[in-house]
Amino acid sequence: MGTVVQHLPPDLAGLLLALAISLLIGFEREEYRDDRPGSFFGGVRTYPLIGLSGFLLAIAFPASAVPFATGLLVLGALLAISHFTAMKTPHMGITSEISALLTYGLGGAAAAGFHWLAVATGIIAVLLLHEKERLEGLVDRVPRQELGTLLRFLLMTGVILPVVPNHEFTAFAINPFKIWLVVVAVSAVSYLSYLLQLRFGGRGLIPAAVLGGAYSSTATTVVLARQSRESTRRPIRFAGAILTATGVMYLRLWILVVLFARHLAERLTVLFWAAGLSAILVGIFLDRYHRRDYPASEPGDEERRASGNPLELTSAFAFAAIFLVVLVVTRLVAQRFGDTGVLLLSAIMGTTDVDPFILGLTQSAGQALTISTAAAAVVVAAASNNVMKGVYALIFGDRTTGKLALALLTLWGAATVAVYFLM
Repeated sequence: MGTVVQHLPPDLAGLLLALAISLLIGFEREEYRDDRPGSFFGGVRTYPLIGLSGFLLAIAFPASAVPFATGLLVLGALLAISHFTAMKTPHMGITSEISALLTYGLGGAAAAGFHWLAVATGIIAVLLLHEKERLEGLVDRVPRQELGTLLRFLLMTGVILPVVPNHEFTAFAINPFKIWLVVVAVSAVSYLSYLLQLRFGGRGLIPAAVLGGAYSSTATTVVLARQSRESTRRPIRFAGAILTATGVMYLRLWILVVLFARHLAERLTVLFWAAGLSAILVGIFLDRYHRRDYPASEPGDEERRASGNPLELTSAFAFAAIFLVVLVVTRLVAQRFGDTGVLLLSAIMGTTDVDPFILGLTQSAGQALTISTAAAAVVVAAASNNVMKGVYALIFGDRTTGKLALALLTLWGAATVAVYFLM
């Protein structure tokens, strides 16, 4: 359509666009007016006339905005009269009147040469009008607290991030913008997993493990281990689900690393994807093979979440603070104790929340640390985290689940460390 418009005289192209857009809006309003007779003032003829009026007034008087503004005032007065006349109609709104004002403005935009803007705005308007029931249904389906969560995410990305200084401070090269960008990235990945859990939770162990592992494999391990004490499922299925969550953790960590340190991620690509996919496949096999005579889901599964809402601002600021401390400590250890100290620190930090430490390494890789040392530290931290999750499974789960999960997670952690240092 854009190519055709470019080969037409500008006035004719604007006229055709104004007519086409206003016709689309008129068709949509005509269809909706048939469902509620008496509620609307115009349809497939009225809207094109309004759009053409805006086009002609804008193109006939290009040097002055007065005629176009006068036409807008006249249209507004007519719409007000129409609205007040029909106020006794049930379910009366002002959508059609607002659509008429927009159609008039789109005609003026087409006359001014803003063809792409006019087309895009017109299509969006028709979609909003046509999808009325779906949009209203979405409002009913989305919990009110999720709107607050979305607003917090917009606050983190659209308000806080742009005003954070993008400069390095102190001898540790601390960049507040990069720190907050890390927080936004982690929150976004976690929030996506959280939304998927809300939508698809309670559909079996493996889906719960996959979605939970994308948020926090540690939290998922604790939840699954606790469920294994009360479940009628075979313990080996819970161990498989815990291993699956850890497999997703490897993929999640790789995605976060590639966002901030591509060269570091390249060193880990084969190892982390092999470890992640193999863990997921083995976990699925253990779940499928031992599913016979046991239910795929149990009452109350949908109520068991691996995590809460990940976009609380207090959690975001806490993550930023931990990330900053880890960043400074890592560089101090690297300066004083070298590679050995960093690897020892990674083994210790892996027993806690592994994300701040690994993302801190992405800021040090190639600067305070070599790429190879940073990659080794990531592998060791992930392996240490595996062992700690196995310990959690042993503490919180039934005996068989805990022992098997500890053995599997330790095996995967040891294998990744061995393969990396032998590569």
